[in-house]
Amino acid sequence: MELVDTGSEINIIPEEIAIKASITSRKLNMNLRGIGGHITSLVGLSEFTPITMLAGAEKEIHLFIAKGAVHTILGRPFLADKNVKLEFSHKQGEIFSYPEKEGRQLSLTICNPQAMGWKISPPRGMELCASSEMENGQYMENNHPKEKKQRKQKVNLQQE
Repeated sequence: MELVDTGSEINIIPEEIAIKASITSRKLNMNLRGIGGHITSLVGLSEFTPITMLAGAEKEIHLFIAKGAVHTILGRPFLADKNVKLEFSHKQGEIFSYPEKEGRQLSLTICNPQAMGWKISPPRGMELCASSEMENGQYMENNHPKEKKQRKQKVNLQQE
């Protein structure tokens, strides 16, 4: 399974898949710190690796090869190079699309709201985060709701 990650600065493939697919690479010895603080070893880099996308379209991407239990990640380099768009719809979910040579736009639903039990309510624990509210046409920002004295910062949204 591939993950589309708009926050990832690199594209990653597990070493096990790279070996099975006979992907050639040059050796690397680097560590990558993930968003959760975990360390993943990068053991190779495969440049201009051909991949097959929707409708059989072939593209070339650079892939870092990671040791251990990781998912294949298509990060920002892939998204930018291939002009990928991610769109969100309450009815269709998250849609992955990109242009083809003939000018067509190919699309694929990658997160279906019916199948995934998509929730549009805020996640639990949001009361611990910063919040904002409107008061008499003024935007009020609560810097931290759990502080004993909530500081409110006014931002005027009305044109003068």
